[in-house]
Amino acid sequence: MKHENGFLSGQFLALITLLLLFCPLSTVFPQITLPAEDIAEKALAATVYLEMKDSNGKILGFGSGFFVKSNLIATNYHVIEGAARGTAKLVGKHTTYNIEGATATDKTNDLALLKVTAYGIKPLPLGDSDTVRIGETVYVAGNPKGLEGTFSDGIISSKRDKHVKERLQMTAPISPGSSGGPVLNRKGEVIGVSFAGYRALDAQNLNFAIPSNPLKKLLKRAKLAKPLSQDKQSISAETYFLRGNANYRLGQYKAAIAYYNKAIRLKPDAANIYNIRGFAKTRLGLHVTAISDFDEAIRLKPDYAIAYSSRGIAKAALEQHFAAILDYDRAIKLKPDDAITYTNRASSKAALDQYLAAISDYDIAIKLKPNGAKIYYNRGTVKGRLGEHSSAISDFTEAIRIKPDDATSYYNRGISKAALGQYLAAISDYDIAIKLKPNDAKIYYNRGHAKGKLEQDAAAIADYDTAIKLKPDYVKAYAGRGVAKALLDRILEAKQDIQTALKLAEKAGDEDIKALAEKLLQELK
Repeated sequence: MKHENGFLSGQFLALITLLLLFCPLSTVFPQITLPAEDIAEKALAATVYLEMKDSNGKILGFGSGFFVKSNLIATNYHVIEGAARGTAKLVGKHTTYNIEGATATDKTNDLALLKVTAYGIKPLPLGDSDTVRIGETVYVAGNPKGLEGTFSDGIISSKRDKHVKERLQMTAPISPGSSGGPVLNRKGEVIGVSFAGYRALDAQNLNFAIPSNPLKKLLKRAKLAKPLSQDKQSISAETYFLRGNANYRLGQYKAAIAYYNKAIRLKPDAANIYNIRGFAKTRLGLHVTAISDFDEAIRLKPDYAIAYSSRGIAKAALEQHFAAILDYDRAIKLKPDDAITYTNRASSKAALDQYLAAISDYDIAIKLKPNGAKIYYNRGTVKGRLGEHSSAISDFTEAIRIKPDDATSYYNRGISKAALGQYLAAISDYDIAIKLKPNDAKIYYNRGHAKGKLEQDAAAIADYDTAIKLKPDYVKAYAGRGVAKALLDRILEAKQDIQTALKLAEKAGDEDIKALAEKLLQELK
């Protein structure tokens, strides 16, 4: 009996062994994921804003970083390159840490480790970036100046090998100044260090992460901190370019141009730097000199689709729409799947009253970018000019669905509804537009006009009052208020408003309003 029990026991052990061999490990050891709120709390508690200065105290660069050890901060190398000193500041803390030096750098992978003296900081764990999969959820933390403690999510959209340097592309947005911050997986492990790429054409950010495994290797190479020294470091063209990009994203276009100038002096054959410098100039209204930059970018790279589109934008800003369309044509030939270029070409065609051709371009742009609220909005405005108000309303409605806080879409939908005699519905849209944009005089004017159509003259006058308060030389508002007052038999006040409208129309050279005002004054005699 004892022998039999031993035999059964042996069979049982063998069965258990087989089960363990063939059971997937994941069912035995499930992956532990954390709520996004917990990941954000831990990540932001270890993320810093970095500000780097030269020996004269002038700010050279800024960005984010994060603790990988209690006294070590990881960041992008380009953030510290050329700096003589710097500081690090935690989210929500007044304490600022002086950077004592760099313990290791990796220019190839744009990584640096900085030594500080800090206490009580819980560093972030590093994960294995080789296991990252396309489609995986990731989180990006940053601590940029003026936007303390940013946290966003997205997915890994691709893995790229750029000049032997592996990069993870992701959809998670990176706030200005957040380059160098941690990119984390759902377990709260750092799988990358963030940095942003740029397309000057449509201001679309191409967000990337440097994989964490090169950072792990860098940690093993860390030595005693060497003091930062501007004199011993030459700043590369790439670093000037990246610093220019950081300022560009913050809307500091003059500072961005200054960095691009330095980058071009070091690398005069870089078409992409000329292109984005040109686009920074267009932001400042320097369209003529911007076109010169785009010309140079195209000379250096004749198949540079973005440069043709950028030049088209600058020419359109100068109202050179025929020339702009030629540039857009060339860009589309080189890159036929760019919705932004079709949109811009449509805008130039609309400016030339080529409305049907413009709508055709907007149609293609929408196929390429079906969630482009601005494209629906633009197509709606063109349809409105053609008197196709029902179709225009559909476009404005779709724009609102995609971007529900866009006052201009509500306003223009109100215009189309009013054109169809749907005054109550128009007023409802104007109400929402005013809540979203309370200082826009034309919305009050048009709401007043709709109320007048419904014989709500007292309410109309109140809207005209507000429009005039916001825009004291608003000719139409004076004329509209004058008409409303006349309908309420406030003839003297009506005459005063219409006379004011007449004077303003004469000053502005507005013959239509002038003729209307003169006719109204004749009728009020």
